[in-house]
Amino acid sequence: MNPRFTDQVLYLNLSSSFNITSPPWSQIATSPIPIPLFYPALCLSTDGSTVHLVGGLSQDQQNSSILMIPQSSVYAFNINSMQWTSPSISNFNNTFLGREYVQGVADSNGNCYLFGGYLTNITAESPRIYYNDTNIFDTKEMKWSTLTLPNAPLRLRAYSAVLKDNLILYIGGLGSSMDTISAFDTTNLKWLSMTTSGDSIKPRLGQSAVLTQDGRIIIYGGIGTTGIQVQPDVAVLYVNTTPYTWKAITDKAPQSLVYHSTTLYGIYMIVAFGSIAPTSISTTSLTLNSNLYIFNAQNYTWVNTFDVSDVNGFVSKHPPELVETISLGAKIGIGIGVVAAVGIIAAVVGFFLYKKFRNSVATPGTQYI
Repeated sequence: MNPRFTDQVLYLNLSSSFNITSPPWSQIATSPIPIPLFYPALCLSTDGSTVHLVGGLSQDQQNSSILMIPQSSVYAFNINSMQWTSPSISNFNNTFLGREYVQGVADSNGNCYLFGGYLTNITAESPRIYYNDTNIFDTKEMKWSTLTLPNAPLRLRAYSAVLKDNLILYIGGLGSSMDTISAFDTTNLKWLSMTTSGDSIKPRLGQSAVLTQDGRIIIYGGIGTTGIQVQPDVAVLYVNTTPYTWKAITDKAPQSLVYHSTTLYGIYMIVAFGSIAPTSISTTSLTLNSNLYIFNAQNYTWVNTFDVSDVNGFVSKHPPELVETISLGAKIGIGIGVVAAVGIIAAVVGFFLYKKFRNSVATPGTQYI
């Protein structure tokens, strides 16, 4: 029997300092997700007021062994009203109903880009279907476009993706090399392949990636194709060079994770949920992670304390155009429901993570940090 998916909506209060042993989580108990979802894609509206959940797998609430396709194409959560709706999306791609392991990447024009993923076998007779279509969800006009483009990766899932200028960089994922990075040009709507140099970084899937304010991409965690953790735990991809350059970070992580949620706030990369990456091949289920970890993105060290004064100092040293005021509790990127994946489906997922603060530092290529 599959573990039961959760419908919880959570936020993390970042308005004051705290130790990672007692992170200030709160649950919005009055506004659970309408239907628990496993690994949906997340798309944020341009003004940061609405979070859209696209795809993901659900299950029967009385019998968790029965997997189900969600009934609605998109579930939308308004941060101001704390209410869920199921908006109508014109030209919606119905293959996204139940599609998993897709990461949404939003630009400043209200477009959310979604690529790849797969539909799992709902029953023993139904096959697993992989996709390599390029999709654009216009969150302003509530319309959908599906593109079939040349040079797209054959199939990609459990990758991490970040937007740098007009390029979405797809890093890792099942079957992908770290020596080349697939990139989607959002201006010209075409796929490119970017080569990398530098330190050797082992291929991985289920890792996370964040883009720093000065254009570095930090990846963390993941597992290899054999299902065990890979090294290094943390690596940095410099994308302001040609070719892109990898640097392995030697400071060992307190725990190597997979299918976790990560976001960057000021100098801190905050890591939550996910599963503990195994150190050896095992037939047992992955162990869910209940801890929160913090990585200093400036000096590449793991820390035990979130120091709000360090964040405030970082904000004060950056130009005004990098600082954007958003409403209290606005969603800024730590992720949705990518808590764990064990075997075919063996994870509890469905967490929204919100940050409770007013001033945030803008990350290049995003409209919400």
